[in-house]
Amino acid sequence: MTVHFAYTLEKLGEIADRLRQGGMPDVAYQCTKGISEEELTELEERLQITLPASLSELLKRCGSLHLLWCLPQHCVVVDESEYSYEGSHDLEQEPTNLDDITGEFGWNYEDIGYFTSYGEDTDSAADEQRYLILNYNGAGDPILLDRATSATEPAVFCYEHELDQFTLLAESLPTYIETMLTLHGLWLWDWSNVLDEHGIQLNSPSLQLWQRWLDMFCTMKLEDARSLDTLIHYTTMHGVDHPAVLQAFQAYDPKDIFLAWEQRIQCNPAQFATWAFFVGETAGIGAADWVRSLWEPDTDTAQAWRPPASNNTHARAAFISTRAYLSARCLPEQEGLTKVYNDLIQHRAKDGKLEGYTVNGQLQHFHSPQVIDWMRDKVNHPVDGWAVLFAYSRPTDEQVIEWLSGSELHQKIATEALDIMIQRDLLPTLEADAWVSISNLLHASLQLVMLKKDKRRIEAVLEQLSHLELR
Repeated sequence: MTVHFAYTLEKLGEIADRLRQGGMPDVAYQCTKGISEEELTELEERLQITLPASLSELLKRCGSLHLLWCLPQHCVVVDESEYSYEGSHDLEQEPTNLDDITGEFGWNYEDIGYFTSYGEDTDSAADEQRYLILNYNGAGDPILLDRATSATEPAVFCYEHELDQFTLLAESLPTYIETMLTLHGLWLWDWSNVLDEHGIQLNSPSLQLWQRWLDMFCTMKLEDARSLDTLIHYTTMHGVDHPAVLQAFQAYDPKDIFLAWEQRIQCNPAQFATWAFFVGETAGIGAADWVRSLWEPDTDTAQAWRPPASNNTHARAAFISTRAYLSARCLPEQEGLTKVYNDLIQHRAKDGKLEGYTVNGQLQHFHSPQVIDWMRDKVNHPVDGWAVLFAYSRPTDEQVIEWLSGSELHQKIATEALDIMIQRDLLPTLEADAWVSISNLLHASLQLVMLKKDKRRIEAVLEQLSHLELR
């Protein structure tokens, strides 16, 4: 065994443990034993070549390996050192940040073969034995060894099918693996800013940022966050899904929390939706005035964050959805609902109807039974978006019974909502007479519906309700 991979598996195992202990929510690490000499010979005979020495060594040590991870939801990989702490408001310098990243690294003995699926404008198809597939990334793009670069230590490329181009990642397999180890398996969906003619450059600003950020992520603990600034720093890395994080914010004034987040919004507006989520979850009423300003078209705040009319519809929809979420989290319920109701009515389709998915996207975060009463005379087909909204609006027993007693459309929405509530553990506690009423109404609907898929849904809901009632 050469020195190339003597410690590769040990390092990768340590990396997986480090990420888990640091708080990475989803880390998967699997490896298989190395292939035998006989299997290696069979592979080479099938390919009709002698494998590069580093590849054959790697496979004899480990036939396949997968390291997969994803960042905590809503975290921001940004250079916090460029933010000003402890009351400073110097926001002149724009921070470095890193987007569109995931963790995926490995190889697979079974995937090794020749790559011949080239784009139409590529001449490389003439050499059918030039590229050896090492693995595939999450987008299905192959990681390749280019045998034209060297018979003994070929360079590593990724073929990006959407761009129909080969991207050089490293000048050799050992270099590629060492680079991935240093980056803890980081995969960028756009490597262009961190490449030169030799492949991935670890000293590029973005990858230097990643290494600093990851070191901090793996070492910083919630108990270390003894000030609002350090708590916010921790939250940008680890998110707010853990109740202990939200509990820690209760020691601070909501207005101060908002002002601390506002600094980051102003400094890095490209992450507006993520910052807004943090504001909504941690500052609440402390951000009320700011949220109200997002509804006023002529205010500086609204103009700063609302995409111009000429911008793409996706950006505008994202802003509208974020504003509705903030209204649910930061305004008194009735005030927030009224603002969203009025906006939905004002921008409904030309036929005067509201689209269920759009309405759900703006009202789901309120979790309010008031929403169910408001949408009663506005629902239409298709029912999916309306059913999800019904389920997440915390319906009362009376509302469920009322809708199951209503029109065919209302029955369908309520039935689908019951299915969603059961599947996602959203079903409210029901009194005994409510169980009976809902069951009877579903049985009555079962006798009337004509479509098989509707019958199957009702039957499934009845069966699930029966199991729940017996607990």
